[in-house]
Amino acid sequence: MSGDYAKYWWVFPGFKIEHVADGFNLPVNIAFVPNPKNEPKAPLLYITELYGKVKVLTNDFTVYTYAENLLNYNPSGEFPGSGESGLTGICVEPVTGDLYLSMLYEDNGEMKGRVVRTRSDGDLRMKDWKVIIDDIPSTTRAHQIQAVTIGFDDKLYVNIADGGNWVKAQNDEDFRGKILRLNQDGSIPWDNPYPENPVYAKGFRNPFGATWRKSDQHLYISGNGSDQDDRIARVEPFENYGWPGTMRRNSIFWWHYTQAPTALDFMQNEQFPPAFNDHLFVALFGESYRQGRGVKGKKIVKLQLNQEATAVKSCDDFVIYEGEGAASPCGLAFGPDGLYFTDLHGEETGGGNLYRIVPDTDAIRKMKEKENRYDKIWADA
Repeated sequence: MSGDYAKYWWVFPGFKIEHVADGFNLPVNIAFVPNPKNEPKAPLLYITELYGKVKVLTNDFTVYTYAENLLNYNPSGEFPGSGESGLTGICVEPVTGDLYLSMLYEDNGEMKGRVVRTRSDGDLRMKDWKVIIDDIPSTTRAHQIQAVTIGFDDKLYVNIADGGNWVKAQNDEDFRGKILRLNQDGSIPWDNPYPENPVYAKGFRNPFGATWRKSDQHLYISGNGSDQDDRIARVEPFENYGWPGTMRRNSIFWWHYTQAPTALDFMQNEQFPPAFNDHLFVALFGESYRQGRGVKGKKIVKLQLNQEATAVKSCDDFVIYEGEGAASPCGLAFGPDGLYFTDLHGEETGGGNLYRIVPDTDAIRKMKEKENRYDKIWADA
């Protein structure tokens, strides 16, 4: 670990933040290797960089470039604006270790989205890739192809934004504003909601993040609204999620005052104490390049769902940026030893950062000792 970065972030009592790596160029999303090898130079996780690179972090916390020059166009670099486009989603196939990546590409002057599957050359370098799905109309202004995940059914799920064309989110024959379900080779599963159609659910504006919950084996997504109603939704087949009419339809939680939710993940593998089991952690990005602590985003929140997963019982701040720069959480995922997140813009490092949140055993012990003292005082009163 390097540098004293904890001073830039407030963390929920009983936890601490650790700086893992820096020097990333707009690190968007994180994907952990499901079954990592117990070797220092074996891949632990991969990170997409928005303008066309994939970095790999090994078990000894060394960063390598897995792939580069993945885009066939030059993003403008404007935030907000057309610089908010490129390489976004990533997941790791658990058996082969292949990566699925979602990105934009230019085709005869038109922007389109696609998903590719990469193979590695000795794990740390991409050997080649294969297009899984492409030719999806898109835009360079954020509403692009987003998260890509593998479900408990071993199918590939892809978040597609509306591409700035709102009405397409309700058109069953158009992939914009949809969650797609595919076989991993890009073919259409026989049991999809619509025969010979990859559309799984519709009515989305900009569904950035996606994660799977083990306790109910459902897909959950984060969605960005326009001027209100960012949301969290549990995705069901055949279901309509309302856009462009509303962002609240079939949502389990929404922020009336937009916060720009990005990646999300459930704590479900004992990385935190049992009290946090099945809590949902969501990165709230906020406003692009806003300096200092913002009223929008720049934090990670913790949500506790009700038993039916139809609503949220509580929402608490878990991590808050308190520095003076433009840093803001973007990618987020639980690893084997804690909650990792990317800071897209960086804080005094010349690039984006990767952090890890872990339980602070000393702080937890002191809190328990304090509680025991209070309990004794009340017992003797």
